Order: sequence, then C-alpha cells, then structure tokens
Amino acid sequence: MNTDYDVVIVGAGPAGSTTAEHAALGGARVLVLERKKAVGEPVACGEFLPSTEEIKAIMPKADDLHPLFEVPSTLISRPMETFRIYSPRGRYWNIPFQGYTTDRDRFDKHLASKAQKAGATILTDTLVTAVQGNEVRTRNEVYRAKVIVGADGPVSRVAKGLGLPPNKVLYPAVTQQAVGDFEPVMEMHFGIAPGAYAWVLPKGKGANVGAGVSPRWAKKRAGDYFQEFVKARGLETVGRMMGKYVPSSGPISRSFTENGMLVGDAAGHVIAVNGGGIPIAMICGRLAGRAAAERVNKGTPLSRYEELCREQVYKPLRTAVHTQWLASFFFGSPRRLEFSMVVLGERRMGNILRCRPSFP
Repeated sequence: MNTDYDVVIVGAGPAGSTTAEHAALGGARVLVLERKKAVGEPVACGEFLPSTEEIKAIMPKADDLHPLFEVPSTLISRPMETFRIYSPRGRYWNIPFQGYTTDRDRFDKHLASKAQKAGATILTDTLVTAVQGNEVRTRNEVYRAKVIVGADGPVSRVAKGLGLPPNKVLYPAVTQQAVGDFEPVMEMHFGIAPGAYAWVLPKGKGANVGAGVSPRWAKKRAGDYFQEFVKARGLETVGRMMGKYVPSSGPISRSFTENGMLVGDAAGHVIAVNGGGIPIAMICGRLAGRAAAERVNKGTPLSRYEELCREQVYKPLRTAVHTQWLASFFFGSPRRLEFSMVVLGERRMGNILRCRPSFP
C-alpha cells in the first residue's frame, strides 16, 4: 500500500478526525492512524457537549461554529439546561447552562465518517511506536508525511517525537456507566474528599458517572473515590471502569514545528476548571486541518495554526487555568472549599463555567 501522504494524523478522536476532515477538504492526501480496534471504543470521558450557543459564549472569538457543531439528532442522548453544582456539605446551586450528553463511541464514529467522506483514510488497530523527522513508525510500517499531526492524547508520543513540550499537570479521572432514571440535570460534586470531585451526567438511558482527583491533595486513587461516591449515592454501575488523564495546565507553550502540530489533549486544549475538551479539540482541529492543507499546497508556515488558536480559544482557556490555580488553595480543605463556594454564589459560578473571571 502507499505509505507516502501529505498529512499523517495520529489519533481518531474528535481532534484527529476533525483535523483529517478539514485537511482532506483542503485537498491534502490524509492518513489517520488509530490505536483502538474501533474508533471511539471504549469510552473514557464524560460524554457532555455544551450547546453551540454556550460554546460561543465561552469562545466568543471562535469563527463559524454552527457548521462545526451541527450533529444528527440521533447523537443527542439527553438535552439539558441546568448544571447543579454541589459543595462538600451538600449545598447546591442551579446554574442555567444548555448542553447535551451523547454516546461518545457513536459521536467519534460520526466525526471519523465525515473525515472519510472528505477523502481521508483511517487505519484502526494501528499503534504508532515512534515519530522521527517526517516518518511515523508503527509496528509493521513506516509512513512518510509532509505534515505530522499529534492528536494522540495527553501523554503524546508525537509530541515527544516532534520535540514539543508535554502537558505539565495531569489529573487522573475514571468513568463508568450507571443504570436507572435520572433527573435531566448535570451534576458536579466538588470536595467529595480533599482533592476529589465527581460528576453525574444523565443520558437517554442511565448516566455517565465519574470522579477525578488533584494529585496535589488527594490521598487515594481516583477509582477509590469513585467507588465511595457511587456507594454513597446508591448507584448501580455496569461495564468496565475506564481511566484517563485530564490535562489541567492549559495550552502547552508551543504546539507546532516546521512540519508538525499538536491538537486536542496533546496540546492541552482542555478547560481546566471542568475537564471539557471536545469543543476546543474540534475548533482547533479545524484550524489544524486547514493549516496542514495550506502548508502542503502553498507552503504556509504552520505557525499560523498556533496564531489562530491564540486568537480564538487561548484566552478563555488561560482564564480557566487561573481560576483553577486560585481554587487549588481551597480544594484541599472541605471547610475552605465550602466557604469559597458560598462566597461565589450562582452568578460567579456561571462565569467560571463559561471561562470568565469569577470576580470581574
């Protein structure tokens, strides 16, 4: 088979597939290498997406969002309009916030299908072992590319191969599916233990339930806190508990080289205060795909990619990092955390959800 491509992308999550679609639409010959046997399986995230209007409120400088986030109604598992935020003592605040849960396996397959329809080739069950120069090595093959894109998660092998910086702070998190009937309200529980938080995100059937920890404060593993939370709530879970790392230090200091880029979790494109990454991955994925095509067709420097990311999404992401840094002084003590949440109240918590300063 042909092993020479204009663009080789490692990872077929939302970041990788969106990059692939827009690079292919720009006329590039695109290959995506995905280590999983099936795109999107198994699921290891909260499966929540804000509405397009909320994404615009969070990222007001991002361009033309409606075409990017238009999805078939069959991918909307449970629409919701309220985020309920719980304090360590069980107080809660209802924050108006529109969004929906999805089935991430089907959602990721939808994005991969769009990339294939645009002309990209996707190979699954293909583990990348190294990136050297313009070569991407797997166990069985060596692929050469004019542009290499790392969309391979928070501990990125492509980043290492390209000589780009790693994510500095990673929060361990676990998730599992719960069965039963749930109120159509998204729940975030802060301070379930010092340094630990949990979520309940209702779906059409059951809910996505998870927990994460701050390595600085937590005394136990994320899975231990998760089991304690599930038991305290009386939830019945099914399937495997899946773990992941959540980048929590904002965009890395440099996300491009002369012939390579990072996007999504690999580039720290995650909202630090809540771990949300799908919208930013798709916004920056579109920018990366277009930049890759322009690099191949016109010789445009890939620095343009990071310039556009800075213009469109970096300010809200860095505001979220600053907010998280302030919160870290309270996160290790349930008493201090309770006090800070009471002081913040509903309006300021709404600002934090939308990556705005909590005290403007």
